[in-house]
Order: sequence, then C-alpha cells, then structure tokens
Amino acid sequence: MKQLLTTLVIFSTTSLFIACSNTAEESGTNTATEERAKSFELAGAKKTIESLNVEFGNLVTKADSAGLAALYTSDGKIMPPNSPAAAGKSGIQSTFNGLFAATGPIELKLTAIDVWGTEELLSEEGTYTMTDKTGKQIDKGKYIVLWKMEDGKWKIFRDIFNSDNPPPPSK
Repeated sequence: MKQLLTTLVIFSTTSLFIACSNTAEESGTNTATEERAKSFELAGAKKTIESLNVEFGNLVTKADSAGLAALYTSDGKIMPPNSPAAAGKSGIQSTFNGLFAATGPIELKLTAIDVWGTEELLSEEGTYTMTDKTGKQIDKGKYIVLWKMEDGKWKIFRDIFNSDNPPPPSK
C-alpha cells in the first residue's frame, strides 16, 4: 500500500510539473528566449562581419598591427599555420608585427562564405587571397573565425587559417 501511495504521489507531481510547464509555454511566460532569437537577424550579422572583414583587410594593407589587435576580444587568440597560437591583444599584435616583417606590404581580401550562430557568438567560414604590392598573388586559403560580442561590438574570439598552396620544398 505504501509503495502504491508513493507511486501515485510521484505520478501526480510529475503530471503537475508537466502541466505547469506546458501552460507557461502556451501563455507566453517562456518567450524571453524566443523573442531574443526572433530579434537576432543572422543576415544582418553577416553583413556586419563582411564590413569588419573589409576593415581587417585595410588594416593589413596599412601594416597596422595595433589596429588589427583591437579587432580581437580581450581573450582572443590567433592560430596561424606553422606557428604557435598567440593569445591576448599583445600576443596578437606581436604575431602581426612578425607577419609584416616577413612579407613586407601586402593586401588581404577576405570573403565570408557562411556565418552561423547567435547574438552572442558567430562562426564564420571564409576564404582569403593575399597579394604583394605589385598585385601578384602570394597566398590563398581558407579560415574559420569565431566572433564574440564584446562591449556591444562583434570582435574576433578565435582565428585560424591555412594556405591552399603546397608547402615550400624542404631545405
């Protein structure tokens, strides 16, 4: 008898919980998440990312490593090929300084292929082309960037890329 009573209490409690949950959803009590999702427009976010990609390319052309580092979150990280990852704005700035010292003036064009995510974190898949000052293509490849909302702006949280070109011959 005790076991039957316990089973009935558990069943009644579970049924009440489910009924309350369904009623809350139907009455609109749980719409905060839904409203936030509706107000976030992925197409608009992609346009913002595309404009930030143009800014990124302009800063590369100017060899502005401080300006580039400012596009990253405070806990951002860049993971270039054949190099260790660099974290934080000073590490990222140092990485760009090394790149500019090695390549000289370059132009970079970033093309966003697709963007997915939420109002807090976006993933971008894209391609890049890099040319020297004469317009000769020196590299092309692909990248994945995670964008994070920081201080009301989209900033780069993680940045990884690699070349489509074959590796240089061993020495």
